[in-house]
Amino acid sequence: MPITYRKFLILLGLALPLTAVAQGLEEKASQSQRLQAQAAASGLDPQTVDSLVNERRNQEQGSSPDRRKLSSAAVRETVPSDSLLSGPSAYGEDSLDLYDTTAVAGNDSLGLNGKRHPPMRHRRVKIPPRYEQRIFRTTDRTAFGSTASGAGRDYILGAGDQVTVSLWGDREKESVLTLSPEGAIFLEGAGLVPLAGLSLGEAQLRVKSRLAKVFSGIARGTSHVAVSLGHAGPIKVFVLGEVKLPGGFVFSGNTSVMSAMYYAKGPSDIGTVRNLVLNRGGKKYPLDLYRYLIYGERLSPDALQDGDVLFSGRASILAEVSGDVGRAAVYELKKGEGVKEALEFAGGINATSASHRITLQRVFPDGRIDYLDLASPQDYASGKTKFELQDGDKLLVEKSTERSKAYYTIEGPVKYPGTYSSGAIRTVRQLVDKAGGLREDAYLGRVHVVRAYPNGSSSLFAFSLDSTGIESITLEPRDTVLLYSSRDMYLPDSVEISGAVFYPGRFEFREGMTAKDLVMMAGGYLPHHESGRLLVFRGDPHERRVTQMQLDVADGLAETKERFQLKPNDFLQVPIDPRWYQKEVVILNGHFVHPGKYALLFPGETLNSVITRAGGFKPDAYVSGARLFRSKDSVGRVGLDFNKALRNSNSKQNISLVGGDSIVVPERLNTVKVVGEVGFATSVLYKDGANVEYYIEKAGGFTRRSEKNHVVVEYANGETGGTGYFNRQPDAGSVIFVPQGPEPKPVDWFAGINAILGTLSIGLAVALSIAALSK
Repeated sequence: MPITYRKFLILLGLALPLTAVAQGLEEKASQSQRLQAQAAASGLDPQTVDSLVNERRNQEQGSSPDRRKLSSAAVRETVPSDSLLSGPSAYGEDSLDLYDTTAVAGNDSLGLNGKRHPPMRHRRVKIPPRYEQRIFRTTDRTAFGSTASGAGRDYILGAGDQVTVSLWGDREKESVLTLSPEGAIFLEGAGLVPLAGLSLGEAQLRVKSRLAKVFSGIARGTSHVAVSLGHAGPIKVFVLGEVKLPGGFVFSGNTSVMSAMYYAKGPSDIGTVRNLVLNRGGKKYPLDLYRYLIYGERLSPDALQDGDVLFSGRASILAEVSGDVGRAAVYELKKGEGVKEALEFAGGINATSASHRITLQRVFPDGRIDYLDLASPQDYASGKTKFELQDGDKLLVEKSTERSKAYYTIEGPVKYPGTYSSGAIRTVRQLVDKAGGLREDAYLGRVHVVRAYPNGSSSLFAFSLDSTGIESITLEPRDTVLLYSSRDMYLPDSVEISGAVFYPGRFEFREGMTAKDLVMMAGGYLPHHESGRLLVFRGDPHERRVTQMQLDVADGLAETKERFQLKPNDFLQVPIDPRWYQKEVVILNGHFVHPGKYALLFPGETLNSVITRAGGFKPDAYVSGARLFRSKDSVGRVGLDFNKALRNSNSKQNISLVGGDSIVVPERLNTVKVVGEVGFATSVLYKDGANVEYYIEKAGGFTRRSEKNHVVVEYANGETGGTGYFNRQPDAGSVIFVPQGPEPKPVDWFAGINAILGTLSIGLAVALSIAALSK
């Protein structure tokens, strides 16, 4: 029926919307797949991916007016922010040498939408500038913790302290006692003895005096008494003022001032450690921690007592020392101290410090910051010059960058190569003499002088040491003289040996070398060499040919005044005796009557012969599963039918054995293993006459990715075959392998419908055109 123009328009009107719908569905599917891939690459779990895909679809359908567009940023917010790249977002304020990552503007890593994330900027957390803060905030706070052995004889006892009273001599006794809340201990026979407020030394005298009334041997000197601190009782100490963590602390009674400062985390940015005040029972004790930190002197008093108050006021002078010093930091100074003390606190100046002036940055009373030029650091370090410092001063000690000019360097075959002071040296000859003279291997034909310039460039000058004009070569400071050795320019010739010697290979050629000399250098003859004959191959590089020469030599390596001498690049072959037979051993393992090692009786002895000599097989031997392994030339397993080899000695299966062969005969096997692309890889009980399909079915059958036409069977004896061309059924001990094929491609219904509708539209257009032309 002819297609009218009106019918064509109706069909075309139906086809075009359908094509658009198919294209839209295909595009949405591809967008969903892309989103899933991007989200999976970012580490999202499948549930999150599904929710993102559904949200994308809902937004495109306009279901949610507040979420019409899922931006890439929203997707990124779902991804966890912590990673191995970004690290934790914050660190403790006392952390040192850590990196804090913060985002900055720029482009770096790819996001889910194809755009790039801002890069990460690493910020190093600076160490505290003050010297004391570095100690109190970075070292283990228990470094100055209390220990019983650390209590001196001046330790003041208090309630709760534990003491050990030891008596030895005529009487031996030891008591561990704790001071009561009233500060006393109870001694058997002596009653209550008050010890609170006494030092350990004073307590020992009091205890000895009381026990002397009970034990007469103490007065006679035949008994002795000792009092030691066992465990210090708790005390409460207050650390107040300009410290990082002020407050009250409970310590053991043997705690030092330094330990208390550790627990208070040291001074604040303005706190003092050189004018600390220890308030104890109405008395004040000044303490300077620099006496301990810088000079290693013990504080006095050092051990804290219950109720002590340690107070840190504001430091009067804080000055910074930087540059080429032992340890650059901010140090606290007292009134009257200056540059000398600051350099001393900083560990002194380094050996590389310049003798240039010190630069001082100072804050003046009107708030103005200005710079002053002081004397050299060496003057202050020696005490030659003094200069007091003020709060806020900053000292900079410059490092010397001056390079020496008064030296020459000589390298190569001289007796003492190295760098020498220029002194009175002016020429190359004088420098050579200074270096001890030339070695005998020095090459005099060419000497190089390398001269460097301040702009970084250099020049090379060549001279001859044996020329008369050598004395006229004038050196300049920092010149380097390079001499060369004739040995380095000599390429030695070589000769090569192979065959029945211990160490075949290449050896250095030496004039007068004979064939036996080379054999000796190669370790001598092996037992299986052919006596009286050597082969020499000598090449002529100009004629491009090699000549073979046979040497008839007497057996042995004794010197015989040989006339024939080798030349460079000669090749010596030590023949092997053709009559020599090296004993070859094979190994029989498993269910043989007499398993073990057997030497072959002659070259080429067969499998049948060796097994017969071993007594054959045991009754329970599974001959069909016997296997032969060959180590020679890395052959590996050899598939053989042992039953045929044993039945017929002329069978091709009855092969000749070689040294290193190993035969393994197992006991009876009852299973067939099925592995690879099957439902469940397992071992199936052997069934006589069953084919490959039977065992695969027992293992769960094929999967949708199985390569059914490429199944491989490895039989018990090691032979293999494919089911497509090998008709032999699996025997007990066989392994069936089902390979894996490619993933089946899913049917793209959207693309198919789109193609069909597109073809239909084109067909309608062609039909309409033909109908119009026919009219």
